[in-house]
Amino acid sequence: MPKRPPANPDDRRIKATAEKLRAALDRLTDGSAEQSAASIRRLTVAALAREAGVGRNAIYANHRDILDNLIQARRRQSVPDRIATMGDTLAEQRGVIDNMQQQVRQIVTKNAGLLRRAIEAERRAERAERRSAQLTKEISALRGPAMLRTSSE
Repeated sequence: MPKRPPANPDDRRIKATAEKLRAALDRLTDGSAEQSAASIRRLTVAALAREAGVGRNAIYANHRDILDNLIQARRRQSVPDRIATMGDTLAEQRGVIDNMQQQVRQIVTKNAGLLRRAIEAERRAERAERRSAQLTKEISALRGPAMLRTSSE
């Protein structure tokens, strides 16, 4: 059974507006709209009205079904946006982790150098203490009573 054309001009206008809005919603959700990338990412009533070339009030007043479709499209779009945001956050955190790992390697290298210097300093201190003890014994031996030689011997 063929469809009858709308009876009055208002019905024809509402139907034409609905077709414009559906086409605009398809373009916005497909990403083929002529708007900037930022407005494509934001599925709003204003962006839909701008893309379709109609007023926002027409959407609210006569096209609640298209408004519901817009809300559903926004929900579908928000999941990939959150995933993209998580991916960006993950990439940023990986960069921070790499930076921290590099800092840890630098600190470990510096710590190993300091440990080597401390061990060497302890060895030198032990040698100095042994030498000091040896010199102290020699001084004590030299300060002790000594036998004097007489010239007649």
